[in-house]
Amino acid sequence: MLVRKLSIVASTLAAVGMFALAPAAQAGSSAEKMKAWDPDADGTLDMAETRKAAEARFDSLEGDNDGTLDRKEMKPTKVDKGTFAKADPDKDGTLSKEEYMTIVESRFRAADPDNDGTVSVAELDSKAGKLLMRLMK
Repeated sequence: MLVRKLSIVASTLAAVGMFALAPAAQAGSSAEKMKAWDPDADGTLDMAETRKAAEARFDSLEGDNDGTLDRKEMKPTKVDKGTFAKADPDKDGTLSKEEYMTIVESRFRAADPDNDGTVSVAELDSKAGKLLMRLMK
């Protein structure tokens, strides 16, 4: 009886351990986000899919309905001042959706080191991929 209980406990712990290590099982993991952002389910994000997710993120951040994001509204994206300033060519202290997309496109290119025009889950897991994900909903 004791051996059977120990066996059940060991099996349960092994299953829980395997579940905890599975990247796709982690809430908010790159694999989970890929599923949400990849409507054609090809396992990669192209620029159009990335733009769609980033546009949704822009809309969710844009709280004062003026069509732009200021530094305060951009805070959740953790975009640094230099990147913000570079994307703000008119120097009005805000980013329009298209100005925001310049950051998205730059980060997409950085997250696509093989230049195949897509970003995989492995590429999303890179430092550049994580920076890109901050700009997407």
